[in-house]
Amino acid sequence: MSISKKYSIAMFLGIVVGTLTVVGQKYLSIQFNFLANSGAIWLIPAFLISYYGKLSKGHSVAVCVICLLCCVYGYYGFEAVMNRHSVTINFYTMIWTACAFVGGLIGGLGAYLANNGIGFWRLCGLNLLPSVFLAEGITKMIHISAYMHMLPAVIMITAIGIGLYFMMNKKHAFERLNGASLSLVTLLGLCAYEILFWITA
Repeated sequence: MSISKKYSIAMFLGIVVGTLTVVGQKYLSIQFNFLANSGAIWLIPAFLISYYGKLSKGHSVAVCVICLLCCVYGYYGFEAVMNRHSVTINFYTMIWTACAFVGGLIGGLGAYLANNGIGFWRLCGLNLLPSVFLAEGITKMIHISAYMHMLPAVIMITAIGIGLYFMMNKKHAFERLNGASLSLVTLLGLCAYEILFWITA
């Protein structure tokens, strides 16, 4: 598959995920509404396109960033259409745009390292996706008083992180170096989510 097709897929999936987020927010029950607006879930298509595409470092980052930007603007565009108002650029739009660039940079580098890294750095890249889910779930648990109404979703997103870890590492999941890489990336992700929580609170 050509590079241009991979970029097109990234754009398409980003718009689809952004659109589905609006639908999920509208129709999911309050217990699971958080899943529709999860940063970790948004990272799945961006990371996997880069990972399975086996792209160069630059293309891996660019594909991830573009996918996440399309998630953001697909969301705000469809939300404006659904609620019949014009698209506006506000504080939250700018915050999520910045997150798309930062998340795309990290996600793209992680996917590249998962394919091309050596030793501990390869494991950090491979464990990026499960770490993001775990970090998001742990952040919600730290601030559980604000998320008590969606406790099932908090438990679910944490369980997804654990499941992804075993799925991606298979028989190597219990190796010490693997566990260390998961812990390190989860800790870094937790710091990022904490910063985001206080910015958007």
